[in-house]
Amino acid sequence: MAARLLPVGLTLLAALLDPWRLAAAPEPQRFGRWQERPSRCSIELAGEPPLLCRAVQLDQRTASVLRLSLLAAAPQRQEQQLTLVGELLPESEPMACRDGRCQLHQPLQLQLRTISLTHFDGRGLAQGLPRTWVGQGSCRLAVDAISCEARDNADQQWTVEVDFH
Repeated sequence: MAARLLPVGLTLLAALLDPWRLAAAPEPQRFGRWQERPSRCSIELAGEPPLLCRAVQLDQRTASVLRLSLLAAAPQRQEQQLTLVGELLPESEPMACRDGRCQLHQPLQLQLRTISLTHFDGRGLAQGLPRTWVGQGSCRLAVDAISCEARDNADQQWTVEVDFH
């Protein structure tokens, strides 16, 4: 019994003598937000004129689920928000987050699960509930660019291209 307590006692003694020695790096948080203003951003729905987006946001709710939101200008002083939700592919590491803010350091691959579109009036108020579809497709998310190809269950094809240069 005393032999098992010796390492614990030495560890406690070391902590008392040098408390910084045992302070390990904090466990990375797996939730938060990353947002950027793009230099170029377009959302295309097959058969429709492209929408130019002005804001891009990634929300990481868990270590494996990400939500990509793009805010775009629409006709008649309105705005639309396209939201793509998906799971990280196994070879992608989640973003590193701290205090609710995340950093996108390495490229991520996202397998899409849902697509939604919300319309806002000129005052920024939502015009009804978002239209939501089951989605298929993928996104490649990187520090300098984002590209997505998606198809919803109504067989509409969506394309997203974003540059941050």
